[in-house]
Amino acid sequence: MINYIRAIALIILLSIIPQLKAQDTERPLPPVLDLVSVDPFSGNTMLQWTAGGSADIAGYVIYLYLNEEGYAIDTIYDPIATSYTNTESNASFFPESYVIAAIDSSDNVSPLSNFLNTIFLEVKIDTCGNSLNLTWNRYLSIDPSVNEYQVYFSRDGSPYNQHGQNPGNDTSYIVGSFESYSEYCFFIEAVLSNGSSSFSNKRCVNTDLPVPPGWINANFASYQEEGTVLLSFTVDPLTEYEKFRIERSSDTTAVPDIIYEGVDNDGLIDHIDDNPTAGTGYYRLAALNSCNEPVVYSNYASTINLSVRSSSDEIQLNWNSYYRWRGGISTQRIYRNNDGVYREIAIINGTDTSYSDSFDNFIYETLQKDICYRIVAEEGINPYTADATSISAVACIEQPLKVFVPNAFTPDGNSVNEQFKPVLSFSPSMYRMIIKNRAGITLFETDDYLEGWDGKHGNRKLPEDVYIWFIEAETPEGKTITKTGTVTIIFNQDVP
Repeated sequence: MINYIRAIALIILLSIIPQLKAQDTERPLPPVLDLVSVDPFSGNTMLQWTAGGSADIAGYVIYLYLNEEGYAIDTIYDPIATSYTNTESNASFFPESYVIAAIDSSDNVSPLSNFLNTIFLEVKIDTCGNSLNLTWNRYLSIDPSVNEYQVYFSRDGSPYNQHGQNPGNDTSYIVGSFESYSEYCFFIEAVLSNGSSSFSNKRCVNTDLPVPPGWINANFASYQEEGTVLLSFTVDPLTEYEKFRIERSSDTTAVPDIIYEGVDNDGLIDHIDDNPTAGTGYYRLAALNSCNEPVVYSNYASTINLSVRSSSDEIQLNWNSYYRWRGGISTQRIYRNNDGVYREIAIINGTDTSYSDSFDNFIYETLQKDICYRIVAEEGINPYTADATSISAVACIEQPLKVFVPNAFTPDGNSVNEQFKPVLSFSPSMYRMIIKNRAGITLFETDDYLEGWDGKHGNRKLPEDVYIWFIEAETPEGKTITKTGTVTIIFNQDVP
């Protein structure tokens, strides 16, 4: 029985040997990959090819081509197929390369075809240059070659139109301007020398830029006691800009210095200029875009610089007007410090830039060497801020050390020139006055510089005559002044 089975198996084997020797092992010719193109609207990739010429073709294998190797993604069992659509393509996200191979009825696979790649488009928005920058990879086809690249665009869903074209070796394109708050979409068409075309993916960008300030108000530039300048600006609260810088110049036409740059989004920007420029300083605030370039400027804020000089018994004040408040200058107030405290001495209108003060106004109130002034300007009605003021730089003048002593007085009871009293241009820290007659007898003595002599000795009125006075005074700075002279009592009527 066993020998019988072996005999049957041998007969079967001998019958199929001729067939095994006749099996097809020859690989078919590879097809030619003619075109790879992306559908810009679906993102699918379409391939077209021409058969290689082998007779026994059963289908085609589609490969992704990476690092010079093919990775099969699909097989088409159709001998007359010449196209394929990859619905799982990632050509909208990065470029892809493809090759294909033919298979025959004996499952022999041809060598890989030539490779072709998709065109991948990227679009970047340049907020600094107000442009849209398009770049894409080359379509690597030798025959047919790329004649040119055409750029198509649509804004906010409008029909696509050609925007421009590039030579076949140029893969970048700039759209020179765009409108904010719009959606721009683009795709590229590579026009080939045989009349066919390969398209890129579609790429869209929204030009929703940050909202710039509708306005920036320079509230004030104001000197502080220590000589620094306090700056204040109010920014449109609806802006989406967050970066600002402060510029300072000595003239509105001069190239400015940048004294501050930073991020601020609370609508109010205050800054102290620790090293203000000599003379008048002009300040403005700029809102900066993402490229650090100014987009919106405020009006200027200026410092007020005051100068003081003396002439005879007058003190002349001069200053520059505050520069271009939006609300104008409503009022200016003048303050004087001659005793350690600034006190308002005058209110003048907004157009004046000078004022005269007299030593006689404060000659008995001065307690320090220097007399100092400052101006406070007040803004008129401004819709962007309220109660803005600018304080000028402090200007001082040295108190002149004057002692005026009259040579006669008339203590005759008519309330005119009734006392003998020296006039000092300062408030002495020490004072003494002594009155004597020609015999050397002391008639009057005081250490109060505001107290005068009424022409009496005790309660007795003295007659018309010449009397001797002696004055000693010490200034607030410690300088001692001594003077002596004579004064005459004169009566304009009989004295009872």
